[in-house]
Amino acid sequence: MADTFGLQPGNLVMGPARLYIYRFAFDPTLSYEPALADINIAPAASAWYDTGITLGGTNVSISPTWTPLTGDQLVDKLGARLTDRDIKATVNFAEMTRTNLAYAWNMTAGPTGSNYRVSDLNAGQTANRAPYRTLLVDGLGPDVEDGSVSLKRRAILRKSLPSGDTALNWEKANQQALAAEFQAFFVTEAISPIRVIDEEEV
Repeated sequence: MADTFGLQPGNLVMGPARLYIYRFAFDPTLSYEPALADINIAPAASAWYDTGITLGGTNVSISPTWTPLTGDQLVDKLGARLTDRDIKATVNFAEMTRTNLAYAWNMTAGPTGSNYRVSDLNAGQTANRAPYRTLLVDGLGPDVEDGSVSLKRRAILRKSLPSGDTALNWEKANQQALAAEFQAFFVTEAISPIRVIDEEEV
């Protein structure tokens, strides 16, 4: 909905999002990102993995740190400079698939057999590196002006790694969910680490 004067209930948003993870390592060309006009089309399954059902919402957050400028002769802050910024996506995977576990824990496929599959953490000299992943969050945005249809809002974290604490919990009376957190990183001076695309009413 357009930014118009007065109270606009259609600008209120409620509803879940879908989280997709690019199946392959980050590519700075960004050639795999869906076209901007395709905001109403799910990304191609051949390139993007649908993480499925979530529990407790999907969150994209930005935490900036502004360092104040000060002077001996003045009591007020004179301004500030942005000196740090954390961009993250957090989600609880409700579908406890091996692929979701691999993305959350940065695991690689191990041996397989007729009745088993193995996932391992990286170890040794290369354990300090991991493939960067691109995340795509498809959610709802504000409605069209008459409130009849909810428009889409898409957020893309272009270069991210799994971060934060995650755990597998087995409990008698509670549904299992796998908490996952992904930290976004610098791409280039010309490419924003996050892009938000809003569908427009036509």
